[in-house]
Amino acid sequence: MLVPLLGACEIATAPLPHGAERFDPPAVYAQWWSLTEQCSGITGDFANVVWYRVPSAEDLPFNGESNVGGIWYPQGDRIVLAGDEQLAGDLVRHEMLHALLESAHHPRAAFIGGCDGTVVCTGPCVTESNPAPPDPLADSVPPSALDIEITVTPSTPSSAVNDGNFMMVVTVRNNSSTPVIAALPQSGDSGPPLLYGYSYSSGSDGVEYGLRLDSPEQPRFAAHEAKHLIFDFHVVPVANDNRYEVTPGTYTFAGGYGEVAAAHTQVVVVSP
Repeated sequence: MLVPLLGACEIATAPLPHGAERFDPPAVYAQWWSLTEQCSGITGDFANVVWYRVPSAEDLPFNGESNVGGIWYPQGDRIVLAGDEQLAGDLVRHEMLHALLESAHHPRAAFIGGCDGTVVCTGPCVTESNPAPPDPLADSVPPSALDIEITVTPSTPSSAVNDGNFMMVVTVRNNSSTPVIAALPQSGDSGPPLLYGYSYSSGSDGVEYGLRLDSPEQPRFAAHEAKHLIFDFHVVPVANDNRYEVTPGTYTFAGGYGEVAAAHTQVVVVSP
C-alpha cells in the first residue's frame, strides 16, 4: 500500500515561485471545476482563474518549506501548480475550492464535509479546525455492512476522449435508517487504517494504491448517506511510475473501502 501524495494548498502573498510560467488549463479542468462546484455548493467563473506551473517541479516552496503541490493566490485569482502535479485531480480541485471560497482557510464543512473525496485534504487542511464529536446514536459496524460500488467514467477511456483523462469513483453507502461509524481494521503498522483503495490489472501485471484515514469524520455515515472518492487517471503511451498514468490495454478495475472490496469489478479497455 502506497502512502498518499502530498496534499497541497495554501494562500500566499509573496511573488510567484521561481520559474512559474502561465499555461492554458486543459479541457478536463472545466469538468473538475464543475465537480468542485457541486460538492461545495458554490458557483464561480472558471474563466477568472489564471493558471501557472513550475515545469518539472515535484513541489513548491511555501513559508520556507518545499512540500506543497499547489498554491492559490488571491491577487488575480491565480493558481500555481508544481509541474508534476498538473493532472493530479484531487490536488487541482483542492486549489479550485480555495478559489471558489475566495479564502486560504480550510473550513471543515467544505474540505472534509461536502468535498471530501473530491479534493485532497491532509496535514494542515485537517488540523486547522477541530471535528465535531461523533453522533452518540451511531452504531459501530464493519465496512462490510456498507454498500461499496465502483464506476469508471468514461467507460471506454482514450487519449482522444477528454484528453485521455478518466476517473474511477468508489461510492460507499449506508443503507441503514440509523447513523453508523465504520470500524476500520487496524493497518498493521504505525499508520492509520486504510480507507479507500483501488487496483487495476492486466494478466499477471497490476497496480494497487491505497489512501489512509485522514480525518475522524470519514468513517461516519448519517442514515442513508453515501460518500465517495475520486481516483483520477490519464492515458499515456508509456507509464513513468506515476499512479495517475495508465497505458493502453484491457484492465480489470477494482476498488474498496476499509479493506473490503466492492462487490463488482469493471473491465475497461483503455485505447491509445
